[in-house]
Parts: sequence; C-alpha cells; structure tokens
Amino acid sequence: MVMILLITALSGCIGGSENEEYEFHGLEYDPASPAPDFTLTDQNGLAVSLSDYEGKVVVLAFTYTACPDVCLAIEANLHYVNGGMSDEDDLVILSMTIDPARDTPEHLLEWTTQRGYDWTHLTSENHSELSHVWSNYNLFVDTSHINSDHSDHNQHSNMSHQVAVLYPDNSTALLDGHHDMLPEENATGWNLTKSTLMMNNISLNSSVHEQYGNQIHGINGIDAPSDWSWYWALHIWNATSMAWEESQVGVDEVMIMQDTDHVAWAASNANLSLLPAPGSGMDMSEDGDSHDHDGADMEEEEMYEVGHNTVTYIIDKNGMKRLVYTGSDWSTEYFMEDLTQLLHHDTGVNEADDGHSGHNH
Repeated sequence: MVMILLITALSGCIGGSENEEYEFHGLEYDPASPAPDFTLTDQNGLAVSLSDYEGKVVVLAFTYTACPDVCLAIEANLHYVNGGMSDEDDLVILSMTIDPARDTPEHLLEWTTQRGYDWTHLTSENHSELSHVWSNYNLFVDTSHINSDHSDHNQHSNMSHQVAVLYPDNSTALLDGHHDMLPEENATGWNLTKSTLMMNNISLNSSVHEQYGNQIHGINGIDAPSDWSWYWALHIWNATSMAWEESQVGVDEVMIMQDTDHVAWAASNANLSLLPAPGSGMDMSEDGDSHDHDGADMEEEEMYEVGHNTVTYIIDKNGMKRLVYTGSDWSTEYFMEDLTQLLHHDTGVNEADDGHSGHNH
C-alpha cells in the first residue's frame, strides 16, 4: 500500500511538470496578432519580404545606425543571439531602419561589415514604403530625436537649412533640414529637398528628365495633375530681400550656401503670400489651425514610440506577432529562451480580436 501511494504521488508530480505551461519573458500578445507583410531593400540591394520566411520564427527589430545608445545596445544583443543560436535553421533576424535618410543600402553594408553583423538590415529609398510599414506595426517614429543624432559633424553641422511647402489647398509645412545630410561639396537644392523630406516623414514623387534633371511631381501624396492645371514650382530664399523668389534654374542647378540656404516648393495655383519664411515656426493652415499631412491618426495606447526608445518583435512560425520587447535592457538569455520555446515547443495560437496583454520582462 505504501509503495502504491508513493508511486501515485510521484506520478502526479511528474505529470504536473510535463503539463506546466511555459511563461514567456517578453510581453505576450494575447490574442496573437498577424504580422503585416512588407517588401524592402537589404544592405546588399536585394528585395526582402517578410513572407519569404514563412514557417520560420522571425525577430524584427527597429533600429538606426546613427543612434548613440539604445539601438546600438539592441544590435549588440541581436549579434549575441545570432551567434548563440547560429545552428537554428528556422530562426531569422531582421533589423529595419527608422532613419532611411542616412541608412541607405550602401551605408548599411559598410556599417554591418565593420561590426560583423551578418543578418539582414532593411531600408528603402521610397520613404512612404517605410512609413507604411511603421504604421502597420503601430510605431510612431520620433524624427526630431533621430535628426539630432549625428556622429560625424563637420564644421558646418550646426548650419540651418529649411524646406518650405505650400500645398494647393493653401496649407503649409516648414521642414527642418541638416547640413551634415548634404554632400560635403556642391550640395544642390535637390540634395536638400530629398534629404529634408525623408527626414521629416514626407513622401516624394519625382523623376529624372534627360534634359532638365530631377523634377518633382508630388509631395506627401499630393501629385500635380497631368493636364498641368497646376504644378510644383521651385522657389529659393533671397537673404538680402528676405523673400521667396521663383527659381530661374532647375533644382539640380541651385547651389546650397552659394545661391541660397533654403528652398521651397509651392503649388502654382496656391496663394504664394502664404509660403512660410525660414524660421517662422510651426506649420499652419490657411485658417490658422495646425495642419497634418502625415498619415492617418492612430490610437495612442496602441502605438510604440521609437527613436529614443525601440521595439523588437518576435513573430512565430504561423506569421503571428507573439512577443514584443521594448527598450534595450532585456536579458539576451531570456530572449533566447523565448525563441527556443517558439522554435521547438510551441503549438501555435488561434487568431482572435485585436489587443494584447502579457508578462513583464
């Protein structure tokens, strides 16, 4: 009888251990949320889609190379994880930039090669593509913080440049640029326009004409009509007269610091008197209310702010967002334990309504 009771007790303990549910260290989506697909460009100039990794566990981190602190810590963590789990064929690590103006494929290749980071780093020359991905992943990108992070200032790094925009509905934008985003020599109005719009999350539709060079067709999704009833006209700032003047040459021929320090793009049918002067402050619409041209509103509690902070998702083999790690002070050991669980012991989850909850990490 004693032996029977002892065996029964041990059996119960063993059975309880085997059936114990794993508790994730990262914040767990409950219910899990489908991970939106995307197609971007890696550091080798190749197209990469999330759907390329169907059936694999994917780590998706949002970082940028000019970051002085948190993103560098994340990249170092991922380097440790990448090395420690190098034998896991079903594990993929992706880093996606939140600073495409600096993080071109060429720069990412040089940066990752120097540090021995051999996993995929993603960017896009089409800023609207990246903005769409950020929105799909509920990210608010703090561009003002990112734009302040410069690791290679030159003697002109504090010089101010701005790009003004006057939309056809007479609403305006005044966007801050940075001198160290321009070529060291012969910086043009096109260089200033492209870098400043990208840094401020403003999409740009342009083409290159064989004779006239770079031409702008649309700003922030507002394209000039094909019948030329209005068009985007280039203006340059005259520091002597303190006024905007329509440029007599193309944007590629406007030399920054020689011809002007600031440029503007105005819809030809708009009221040019509303074009904001450099340094004149916040964007204002015609009736004096602040005006936003930068995408749809999202509920604040559903978003993650990235820039001075960052977010790392773990997507399971079924393409579901299962875990999220915020900040950079998380344990790589706990992170790898969660990955091992999803790689080898996870039975998946059912998709359900939006929302998530989870465990502190």
